[in-house]
Amino acid sequence: MLIPAIALANIPVKNTPIPGGIAVIDFETNHANPKAFYNKVPLYVQHIKDQHYQVLVGIPLMEKLGKKTIKVQDFSTRLFDFEVTEQSYSEQHITLKGKKKKYVNPNLAHMDRIKSERPVLSSARKIFSDNALSNGLFTRPVDGVTTSPFGLKRFYNGEARRPHTGLDYAGNIGTPIKAPADGKVVLVGKFFFNGNAVFLDHGQGLISVYIHMNDYLVKQGQFIKQGDTIGTIGQTGRSTGPHLHWGIYLNQTAIDPSLLLGESK
Repeated sequence: MLIPAIALANIPVKNTPIPGGIAVIDFETNHANPKAFYNKVPLYVQHIKDQHYQVLVGIPLMEKLGKKTIKVQDFSTRLFDFEVTEQSYSEQHITLKGKKKKYVNPNLAHMDRIKSERPVLSSARKIFSDNALSNGLFTRPVDGVTTSPFGLKRFYNGEARRPHTGLDYAGNIGTPIKAPADGKVVLVGKFFFNGNAVFLDHGQGLISVYIHMNDYLVKQGQFIKQGDTIGTIGQTGRSTGPHLHWGIYLNQTAIDPSLLLGESK
């Protein structure tokens, strides 16, 4: 498959400057290829029209509230501020029994595996390709009911763990998972917590992830189109039932995937 050409990527998202949200910052420039950075991390820059550009900034779930500053580099370095406002997320308590209890208190062998997987998963989330591989809002990867929304404060067997960094969709094992946008497969594999997983690069630090899959049907390095089947729903890894966990990373930050959907609230 041919490598997609550089597109004037225009993802019309709303400005949601909350933890787990997206800050949208408008600016104008005559520069053909402006760059932007937040805490030295490159940001998603999209050309809207003529001299009008936008920066999309993923805001970490644990980000402190208040004024933040990004840098835009064109013919010089300019500073733009935005304000992170409060957002509350609910709690979710999950009980894991039997063999699944290992995902709450891993043994030494499991910990060795977890430690070896961390840099692999981290590297996939940090990928930044200059070209925008998708254009426009995303579609849902599956049609199932949302069982766990983004941002939940999670407790496993009464023990606090990291907040939920994606959307969970219920579904039967074997249900096809469709790519929500054009992209490139940058990681496939089986991991301790994530189970069978696929990572897609959509360009400029926009990465989507699909975990707990039964099977993945794509190969690393493969270019795919919106609507292509990339795998099937499963129950692998730390999962209490068959479902798809769908996550989105923007500038290495987990954001609410619903913000990129055409039917986003």
